[in-house]
Parts: sequence; C-alpha cells; structure tokens
Amino acid sequence: MPDETPQLTSTQNSHVKFARSLHVRKHRQQERAFIVESSRLFLDALSSGALPDRVFVDLERASEEIRAALEALTDSGIPVHPCSPAVISAVSDTSTPQGIVGIFPIPEIPFPLNESEPLFVVADGLKDPGNLGTMMRSALGAGATALYTSPETVDAYSPKVVRAGMGAHFRLPLRVLSWETIPPELADCTLKVRAEANGAIHYDELDWSESAVLVVGSETGGISASAREFTSIGVSIPLQGHVESLNAATASAVILFEAARQRRAQ
Repeated sequence: MPDETPQLTSTQNSHVKFARSLHVRKHRQQERAFIVESSRLFLDALSSGALPDRVFVDLERASEEIRAALEALTDSGIPVHPCSPAVISAVSDTSTPQGIVGIFPIPEIPFPLNESEPLFVVADGLKDPGNLGTMMRSALGAGATALYTSPETVDAYSPKVVRAGMGAHFRLPLRVLSWETIPPELADCTLKVRAEANGAIHYDELDWSESAVLVVGSETGGISASAREFTSIGVSIPLQGHVESLNAATASAVILFEAARQRRAQ
C-alpha cells in the first residue's frame, strides 16, 4: 500500500535525481523513458495498457481514483513513492504540479496490421512543443497510421509535448525519420504531399484515398530542402480575412481530417 511506504522528502534521493534527469532529451533517449504528469494523463496512460516503471505521488492530493490505481500498481510490484510537495515539485516539469508524476517506458507501438492505404504524417523541423503535441492528437483522431519526426523537430517525449498530446503517445505509433534513409513504408506511398502556403492545389482538391504521407514544416522555416525533394506536390489551405497562414498543428489538423472524411466516404 502506498500509505505504508516511507515518504520521500529529500530532493537528493537517487530516485528523485533519476526522474529529474528525464527532463533532458539525451537522458530520455538513453533510458527510453519519459515523464507523465497530471491525474488525467496518468489514468489515460493506464487505460491504454501502459504501465509505469515507478510513480511519485503526493498522497494528500490524490483522488480516490488515483489511490485505487496506485494500490493496483503496488500489488503488481511497481514502486510507488509517496512524496512531500517539495519532491513533487522537483520531479515535475510544471510550475503548478498536480501531485502525481509517473515514469513510463517509451512505448513501442506497431503499425496497424493489414492497412492497405496507410496515412503517414511527418513533422519536419517543428520547434514548438505545443504544436507537435497537438499535431499528434490530431493525427490520432484522424486515424493516421503513424507520425514521424525529423531530427530537427522538438523531442516528441519532452514533458510539454506529452501534455499537449493528451495521451496520443500511448496510442499513436511514433518514429524518428532520417531524410538520408527514407523508410520503405513512406517511400512506397502513392501520394507524397507537403503543406505550404503557395501549394499547387487546395488540400481538399486532392484524392486522399490512396496511400499518402503528409509533411508539415516548421512554424517559421517551413518545409526543409530534404522534405521538398522527397515530396511531389504541395497543397495549400485557402484563407480569408487577411490571414496569411495557420500554425503547423492547425494546418495539419485541417488536412488530416479532410483525408479522413474522404476515406470514410470510400
């Protein structure tokens, strides 16, 4: 039972230091682990079937639902550390922690089986964590097969991206893409599309029922030279009201849900 476990009060504890190290990208990559905060995200991760390596919790702030989940984890042998507010603040990435931080292994989610016309998304050089997390959420909601990130893109498992993804990390296959070695599942797609302000055709004029990969560039730099070389057509979103462009997350959502609409019609 978590209540029976001694409370962590020192921020110099080895478990606390390990959790804090996961605030840094290279340590997340080395340990293949990342931080999940907030009761909602923690419970959503559990509902997906994911299990944490360990949990840090302020029991005084834990709801009955969280306590029940922690009891089940403890019974399964997963370490649950009751913590003082100071320790929770130390392991948390937010300025106002909600009282629970889980350390989860990075999921290895396979592609859907027997998908004849996949729909892939590539985040090419996105720097804003909120944009990438929202793009993941949209890709999951639109039924995308997987999302790839280029090396120049913000780390998909940074705490801010995880919060913006709202659980997408545990359900959407995520991969890192090297433009020098295009994976066959992308190279074999019939449509290789880039989103750009001056695309040759509007996004809803394209037939999205075939296998496709959509590349969305950074908020400021747009599509990289490598992405432009890989793609064969650019699509744009017609805008009114003197709006020059949409951010990457919004643009990808508009295009992906048009692709989903067409695919449902098929």
